[in-house]
Amino acid sequence: MGEAIKGARDRFRAEPNPIFAERILRPIFEFNCEHNFRPLIEAHRAWLTMLVERNIVPRDSAAKILRALDEIEKAGPDSMRPFDRAVEFFYLHMERAIVSRVPGGEPAVGNLNLGRTRPEPLARMVVRDALLRVLDGVIHMRRGLIERAEAEAETVMPGYTHLLHAQPTTLGHYLLAIHDHLERDTQRLLAAYETTDQCTLGCGAMSGTSLPVDRELVRELLGFATLCENTIDSVSASDHVTESASALAGLMTIIGRLSQDLYIWSSQEFGMIDITDAFASPSSLMPQKKNALVLEYIRSRTARVIGQLAGSFAVLHNVGYMDTEEVELETYQPLVEAFELTEQALPSIDAFVMAMEPQRELMRQRAAWGFSSVTALAEALHTQKDLSYRTAHRVVARSVLLAVEHGRDATGIDTALLDQAAQEMIGTKLGVDAKTISECLDPRRFVEQHKVTGATAPAEVRRMAGERRKRLANDERSVKAHKDRIADGQKRLRDAVSRIVSSSAVSS
Repeated sequence: MGEAIKGARDRFRAEPNPIFAERILRPIFEFNCEHNFRPLIEAHRAWLTMLVERNIVPRDSAAKILRALDEIEKAGPDSMRPFDRAVEFFYLHMERAIVSRVPGGEPAVGNLNLGRTRPEPLARMVVRDALLRVLDGVIHMRRGLIERAEAEAETVMPGYTHLLHAQPTTLGHYLLAIHDHLERDTQRLLAAYETTDQCTLGCGAMSGTSLPVDRELVRELLGFATLCENTIDSVSASDHVTESASALAGLMTIIGRLSQDLYIWSSQEFGMIDITDAFASPSSLMPQKKNALVLEYIRSRTARVIGQLAGSFAVLHNVGYMDTEEVELETYQPLVEAFELTEQALPSIDAFVMAMEPQRELMRQRAAWGFSSVTALAEALHTQKDLSYRTAHRVVARSVLLAVEHGRDATGIDTALLDQAAQEMIGTKLGVDAKTISECLDPRRFVEQHKVTGATAPAEVRRMAGERRKRLANDERSVKAHKDRIADGQKRLRDAVSRIVSSSAVSS
């Protein structure tokens, strides 16, 4: 076989300092082996196929390189090891592996580098695939939330503002709110995908090339939707990184907020949610403990993703608009960790929500006790007693104060107490009958009466769920279209490589 590459430092008379090599270059090499191995092989295949189609590289020479790439792919990243500080770069380690497998060595392989900068578009391919995985996870969770919201459309519970009882709602209404936030996160992820889904291959170092390359063909073979046209923009752009990091941080923020609510509701003081034994963790000391540690793990991942967002921006904030290692590599490392953390948290909270067991009767009782239905009483005073709503509000607020001072909960508000409140606030009794007061303070009736668009009535929750299911189907089709484009490109590339290799075998 051919002679292996001796190094990439022809401009220098010394190898990299050993400390520089071990502390900086080797970790970068390993990061690339883990994440960019297959993307680089695919980019090599697509570029080489195009060079053959444009008669820039002989078919027989290309076939030899393509066969070597097959061998390297089967062997995996170990085919590029050991790390060699003289070779330095990841893609030159792969070139060394190719050279060692191709008769004629470096002279036969060197034309693979014609007209291109080798790091691109590897990171875009990695980010593109990761975004699709996250989108799959979000869509799966949205589907589960819709199903659970319909099932819990009549599960009455206190609604909270400032962590205090506000108005009655249902668990289904709450879960549908979480779905709607995730639906908007889906659009942000799709927007980040669109920004990422631009092929940069063929941009040269930054000024393109004088060779008659076909950048559109390479784009199609790699399954990209569009071309990043300007060649300086191709090597300098980083907004696909920051946009993706922002979309992940936004997604994980709502996951963290959901986790916090469930964490509180599952506490013994609230007791509204049973996390189930399957999601509980024990204590090594206290035998009674049933800890919701999974929600703590998820919350911490939320914080860390937000930290990685800051890391991606911080790496880039003072970098010139040009190809640098910050743009080429360093900004991707926090983004990759953000993807990993998101892919740990997202299916976990999804499974948790589907498994949790609401304590429905306790939730209804809490809504009845906690004065959250008194808004309906104020509205009744406004409509039945010809009071302005602000005046009715004052009377009801005083009735709540009196109930609390008498050690009563909301079920203890009666005609006498309401009359006392009215006498204190407006100087006259109202004489509201007990039935009216009872109906106003019934949280189930409250929920059923709130039928305005988007409100908490069970029928309205079910209507919204049906609409969300249709929109979810549209988002599923969008994600599938992106996957199909990549798959079509991969098939075209496989077929083109097969033709090159087969024709070379016949001619030889």
